[in-house]
Amino acid sequence: MQAALSLAAARRGPSLGILIAAALSVLVSAGGINLLARLGGHITGIWISNAVLLCFLLKQPSRDWPKILLAGLVGNAAADFLLHDNPFSIACMVVANAIEVLLVAIPMRRFRLDRSISRPRALLSFYALAVVPAPLLSALFSSVIFRFVYGADFFDSVVNWYSADALGLIMIVPPVMTVRWTAFKAMFSRDQLGGTLLAIGAVVAVIGVNYIYRDTPIAFLFFPAIALLTFQRGFAGGAIGLVLSAVYLFLPVLFGDPHGMLRSHSLREQILLVQIYVAVIGFSMAMLGAALEERKRLERGLAAAIKRAESAREEALVARDSSDRANRAKSMFLANMSHELRTPLNAVIGFSEIMQAETFGPLGDPRYREYTRLIQDAGRHLLDLINDVLDMSKIEAGKHELVRERLLVGEIMRECVDLMRERAQQADVDLQFSMPAAPLWVDADRRAIKQILLNLLSNAIKFTPSGGHVIAKATISDGKLILLVTDTGIGIPADQLYRLGNPFVQLKTDAGTAHSGTGLGLALVRALAQMHHGSLKIESIEGKGTTVSVTIPLAAKANMAA
Repeated sequence: MQAALSLAAARRGPSLGILIAAALSVLVSAGGINLLARLGGHITGIWISNAVLLCFLLKQPSRDWPKILLAGLVGNAAADFLLHDNPFSIACMVVANAIEVLLVAIPMRRFRLDRSISRPRALLSFYALAVVPAPLLSALFSSVIFRFVYGADFFDSVVNWYSADALGLIMIVPPVMTVRWTAFKAMFSRDQLGGTLLAIGAVVAVIGVNYIYRDTPIAFLFFPAIALLTFQRGFAGGAIGLVLSAVYLFLPVLFGDPHGMLRSHSLREQILLVQIYVAVIGFSMAMLGAALEERKRLERGLAAAIKRAESAREEALVARDSSDRANRAKSMFLANMSHELRTPLNAVIGFSEIMQAETFGPLGDPRYREYTRLIQDAGRHLLDLINDVLDMSKIEAGKHELVRERLLVGEIMRECVDLMRERAQQADVDLQFSMPAAPLWVDADRRAIKQILLNLLSNAIKFTPSGGHVIAKATISDGKLILLVTDTGIGIPADQLYRLGNPFVQLKTDAGTAHSGTGLGLALVRALAQMHHGSLKIESIEGKGTTVSVTIPLAAKANMAA
């Protein structure tokens, strides 16, 4: 806890952080000196100076590392000087400590793992560095020095240095780096105080039970108690439980009154065993806390994603409603303008027909006859265009209603062919039609069927060169009427067929020009066929001709169901 508070104070400025780093290094190193004297060797069983220095480095910007590292290592050197070590060995041990700290700090900073050490990946990376490479290389380097300066056994020195430093790192760094002061304050806020005290009480109860039954191996009870505190209050709760447990387990050993099976071991072994036990508990606490933090992060991310999705959905609904309203307004406007547009056009066409027929006597100059013909042709063409647009808008607006009746197909086809015959003659196209011998009846809308046939015949004549043929046929297959219009026209490229039948789509000729029209003819045919529960099919070979077929059930859908 004191280390965490000191680190928080170190954030106030680089100078204060450096002073605190030096002071803490001296204190924790000097604390190990007493153990050095008791253990009778140059390697203490508890060495947390490097862990504290590492925490300072990970908390501070990289630009301040040289000063903080120097301050911490000076503190270590001061503690070694109090042992009356010679300057050479002091320098070597300072280098060994620097190697250990930097082997953890540099990779953590390089891969930005120190920014979120509470996450499982960062924690596991830290443990991987702190358990194997950093303390091991430091131990190998220092043990060589001890071998030649003090004549110490190389293998024992490696084991002792490695265990003391590795355990110091993994016991101190995770709690200090993961616990936040705000979390401590939140634990003891009014709404969480009761649960916090109960969870801490569970750890205290385990300490009491272990003290009463000190000769019974029941230290495993610390695991569930600290896990409960971590689960309830996260890293902050786990740190409090770990500190309480560590103090209880270390004090009897340090004061010469170890519990249970520890009595059969030497003081160094007792300290080592307690450190391992505390380190294992700390690792479990850290990973449980990291898992809980990750779960909270995922829950917050999921909540934010759900909120964004709901917001986007609401925006999409608003946009869709706005688009639907605009589309309905457009369609309703066009539908309502039907009479207003058709009336003047009918007048133009009607008067031009009267003039052309010379109903009230000769016009005089023969040129007026040509003018009236042009007026009539242009008016009819404009009427066809407007009819296509208005009919399509009615279908889109849902205002186009079918008036079904019993129709004789041959009669309607003959009417349509007769209406288109003059246009075919003007284009020098041979127009024919073929019907079965037996009468062919269908339940359909008369005007819609005529629109279908007239659009198909008009397209066929329009795209058939002079001297070509257009044939209209009607057949029956599987209870369905099939209307076919085949021409010997220019045909349609295979890669363009998929575009036909969509509104306002016109195919250009080789010269790059498009024929007159709105591009709504086939779209209307498809829409009217679908309103009859039928379909449109187009087959074409470029340069040879096209066959368009419309399939419509002979009986209305309701009748077919019956």
